[in-house]
Amino acid sequence: MNKTQMLNEMQAARAGFERLLAPLTDEQMTAPGLDNGWSIKDLLAHITFWEEHAAEVTHALLQGAAPHRGIQPSEVDEINAKVYAENRARPLADIRRDEQAAYDRLLALVQSASEDALFDPHRFDWLGGDPLYILIYNNSYGHYEEHWPMLSTWLESIHPQ
Repeated sequence: MNKTQMLNEMQAARAGFERLLAPLTDEQMTAPGLDNGWSIKDLLAHITFWEEHAAEVTHALLQGAAPHRGIQPSEVDEINAKVYAENRARPLADIRRDEQAAYDRLLALVQSASEDALFDPHRFDWLGGDPLYILIYNNSYGHYEEHWPMLSTWLESIHPQ
């Protein structure tokens, strides 16, 4: 993997994600229906949080600063529930705008980062031996892939082939 490949994968996954959502109406995007009772709007708020997290950590590391305290795996469900509650009443347009901004910020950070910053597992002690691209993948384009099956199943139910 190199930076060009990473950017290509990131942008291709994003384009695929956007293609899945493009035919949906606002009503469809705000109606509960995903496996966990969330709406597409709720899923977008969730993705926004994690893309923002990746952007904040990436920005701090690239600036030579220590990011805020890391998120432990045991905290993820609690954080996801909090993000859901905080965004439940927000308008879809605001969430879509914030999600696009989070993605754009993260993409710009990746574009500005060096190969070494992205792929050297020893570059940032804060990451505990993982290269930075793993954090970015897990919280952005890999995250889309994580939710793809749930989203695809729901889309199939509203638009049967």
